[in-house]
Amino acid sequence: MLPANIISALQILSRSGKPLIEAATDTPNPATKFEPGQQLQAAVQSKVSEGLFKVQVAGQTLQMRLPGNIQSGDVLKLEVITTQPRITFSMVASTNPLSTPEQIGATARILSNLAELPLERPIVQQLGSKAVWQADGQAPDTKLLAESLREVLGKSGLFYESHQAQWVRGERSTGQLLEEPQNLLTGRNLPLSPADRQTSQSSPGQAAPAGAGQAAPDKIPATQTQAQPNTPAAKSADDISQPIARELLPLVQQQLHALEQHHLVWMGQVWPGQEMQWEIQGQPEHHARQQDERQWSTEMELALPKLGGIHARLVFAGSGLRLTLHAADPATVDAFDRALPTLRNSLADAGITLAAAVVEKS
Repeated sequence: MLPANIISALQILSRSGKPLIEAATDTPNPATKFEPGQQLQAAVQSKVSEGLFKVQVAGQTLQMRLPGNIQSGDVLKLEVITTQPRITFSMVASTNPLSTPEQIGATARILSNLAELPLERPIVQQLGSKAVWQADGQAPDTKLLAESLREVLGKSGLFYESHQAQWVRGERSTGQLLEEPQNLLTGRNLPLSPADRQTSQSSPGQAAPAGAGQAAPDKIPATQTQAQPNTPAAKSADDISQPIARELLPLVQQQLHALEQHHLVWMGQVWPGQEMQWEIQGQPEHHARQQDERQWSTEMELALPKLGGIHARLVFAGSGLRLTLHAADPATVDAFDRALPTLRNSLADAGITLAAAVVEKS
């Protein structure tokens, strides 16, 4: 289960991921005067004994006790924590793999910094100009429209990491993963997923995507690009050696916001020429005493040619559905009122209880 406050969790992780490093007791007093907060580059020269290394810092050699994964030749970025009673450093970054504690701490700091910045773009915009329902001039089929809305939200990039896990398990194809912004913006090629391999075995004539035959990785990080930063988040990325493509920084912020607030807003064309703003809010799991008591709400705003401006709010819970409709046109309010019995019966046929319904003029 995700932590109740992901920003606080990232801050704790960022602090806990910085192991303290002390100069060994037999190290002579250094000639250079170090100051708390000072950051220095250090080169690991040789291993003296298990866990003890000779490290060159600021032109002098010190002996330090370092984590066991450190090797001769590694370059470390150290921050001075204290100088008394002995010099103590914190490891900011190194050339070691991402899975090391100090790198995990650095990644947590990056995400924590991004999460604390104001959202540059709080609304998830639809990719491209393609409408969700493309049959122009025809009334949308409600079931097909609902499935299409679910699909377009799934391709928004907000759920990319969970889709990666599905891809590795063979539950999602490479083609599906390539449709998300993380891959559209970076233009990457991915190897075959287990689902693709199974399909290609059953269809020998199918062309395999680039990278076929490679092992499916468990993580596909966004690549760096040469685009110039033009947002506060992008500037922050430069300051902290951000390993995230600059074009994706607003999307990563939205992901963190959704995790923290259980809230997202999508805007796009539902059918040609018809814009819609769609808001989804989930109640955190720890707020509900039981899973079936957890509430989800969704709100939609539309300006329809015949019905005028409409705002709909639906709240889902174990007890049923609560519906509130606001319409600017009084005639639309009357039409909704007359249609409520039909709506109640349709929901009942689908196994959903309409617990409450309110229709009002906005």
